Amino acid sequence: MLALAAAAPLRAQGAPRNPAAVQPPSIVEGRVVRPAITGEVPVPGIVVTIHRVGPDSSGPIDSMRTDANGAYRFAYRRWGNSDAIYFAAAVYRGIAYFSSPVRAAVVRGDDAEIVVFDTTSTPVRFTVQGHHYVIAAPRPTGVRTIVEVYEISNDTVVTVIGRDSLSAVWSAPLPRGATGFTPASGDVSASAIRARNGRVELAAPFSPGVKQLSFTYSLPASAFPLDITLDRANALLEVLLEEAGAQVRAPSLRAQGTATTEGRTFKRFLAQNAPAGEHVRIEVPSSAAAARSVVVVGLSVAVALSMLGALWIAYRRGAVGQRVVAAPAENIDSLAAAIAALDARHDTRDPSLPAEAYNAQRAALKARLAAMLAAGPGAG
Repeated sequence: MLALAAAAPLRAQGAPRNPAAVQPPSIVEGRVVRPAITGEVPVPGIVVTIHRVGPDSSGPIDSMRTDANGAYRFAYRRWGNSDAIYFAAAVYRGIAYFSSPVRAAVVRGDDAEIVVFDTTSTPVRFTVQGHHYVIAAPRPTGVRTIVEVYEISNDTVVTVIGRDSLSAVWSAPLPRGATGFTPASGDVSASAIRARNGRVELAAPFSPGVKQLSFTYSLPASAFPLDITLDRANALLEVLLEEAGAQVRAPSLRAQGTATTEGRTFKRFLAQNAPAGEHVRIEVPSSAAAARSVVVVGLSVAVALSMLGALWIAYRRGAVGQRVVAAPAENIDSLAAAIAALDARHDTRDPSLPAEAYNAQRAALKARLAAMLAAGPGAG
């Protein structure tokens, strides 16, 4: 059910005449009702409009007001592209509600019923029927794309609206460091989903029932391992990991093999009734590689500083005797550090280090290290 800015006009232009296609009129006959404690009650005097949406043209066909029993009836002619969809809509308290698509030539009863709801701006209880994380493999920069999909249920009998245009009717936390937030269209318009103050927010009327919303964002390598605390219970929690070496840990999550979509394979983890406050930890291979890179960089810096210190001492000594001192030759420590640094660049998928260059450089460094080790302790 979608929100419209205003009600449709009482009388719209009818279908264009097509003398070559004479056929009996189609019929749609139903009621507009509103849930109440005693059951459904009719809504009299509300404007109902029948619409056509097709690849050739779209727009309202006809409008009328419901009678004392909330009933309406349209006799209309179909025309144009056979893929066009017809449906009835009613606007109640500023929110538009729709019937099911009118597919048959004659539609009556439940298939033509339009259910409308009262509205409230006070907080109501939403439940998370489904929450899905999709963690993609890293790009060469180490940045990963994350997709989150929610199935949210409004279990009340009222449509929730914001107190004003800036108020959200529902929100959830985003991971720290998330960038490039992009909402996707689905059961709610992408324009109604936004990121603000570290949270994803829905700023659109939310009628009773289940709606799906989804969005993507990016996380740097430094955000992993990713720690998530569920802010509310999830009837179903799913985590998909594209990397074979990735892992997710949570008390209620269980491995479910793999899932394949669009030629990409993901490890799948599933939980039923994950409670609020549950801690979820997502670990990826680059986390270990990044940690090793820090150690390697530290080692390399230490070796470099040691070599610079030796050069400075040699320079000071040589200055007295007016001698030129050559830089010290490579040693076992510097070769080991160079190999470790090269491995770290390869593990983090450095785009400036193709596989052929990595293999050649590593073989050369390893050969020099092996020769130095074979020469004995004095060589390094």
